Amino acid sequence: MPPSPTAPPPLIRPGSSLYYALQSVPGKLSPSVQAWVHWWHEVSSIPLEVSDPGVAQTKLAWWHQEVRHSFEGKPTHPLTKALFKSVSAPGRLPPQEVWLAQVEGMQALVQQTRWLDEPSHKKHGLATTGAACEGAAHLLGARSEAALSAAHELGWGLRQAHHLARLGQDARLGWLHVPVSTLQQHDVKAHELLRPSPGQAPEHWPALLNHLHTQARQSLQASSDAIARLPAQERKALRPLAILAALQTALIDEIAARGAGVLHERILLTPLRKWWISTRVRWAG
Repeated sequence: MPPSPTAPPPLIRPGSSLYYALQSVPGKLSPSVQAWVHWWHEVSSIPLEVSDPGVAQTKLAWWHQEVRHSFEGKPTHPLTKALFKSVSAPGRLPPQEVWLAQVEGMQALVQQTRWLDEPSHKKHGLATTGAACEGAAHLLGARSEAALSAAHELGWGLRQAHHLARLGQDARLGWLHVPVSTLQQHDVKAHELLRPSPGQAPEHWPALLNHLHTQARQSLQASSDAIARLPAQERKALRPLAILAALQTALIDEIAARGAGVLHERILLTPLRKWWISTRVRWAG
């Protein structure tokens, strides 16, 4: 039974970070990019929203098959139909392996909610959000290996920032995207994050927060620098991703400044601040 088509996901509605990033997508490319974002949201939300692992795996297996059928010219879901129909330029459609990497990454997430070390965490991040950003780069017209690599690596920085921003929210659902080795390094116990005392933080939380913030910021900065070094045409193509990087950098800076706040509440940038940050990135060219 295929997943049901849904309304545009909340992450691209007015006021969201993706909304402001997508404002810089050329009009003729917008349908395919939005369909790609919608598809990624549909797939990536399955592990979080489907509580039964068996049902989640069945849904993801369906999507795995749907991708293969779509590349054989037989898409059946409205999202894949729309995306394949909207892409006419040769080479602009993300390669099949980029799609499948994301589905397989979500299948792995159904099976585990913890990561032993940072290399395994990064491998998962690159296979999921990294592949999503690489696919977006294809749709935006990037072609060079340098541009696609920068987009792929940016996905890891965005994933790190996303996990930091949702740390408390995900922990309350039983998810902890901080590697075991990192917790041990900073002498923080998993249960201290999964079940923190109201309004308080673990004794060594400040050092762990600094570590998570610094790592995510460095990843975002390195990828943003790589995009900035691209030729003008490809730099312009990847502007939506550069805007996302700037927005997530500002968000994690805000989180770092609020200390234990992220353990107990969702911290967000205001729509006005997001608009201003995205505008500055567009002005910078």
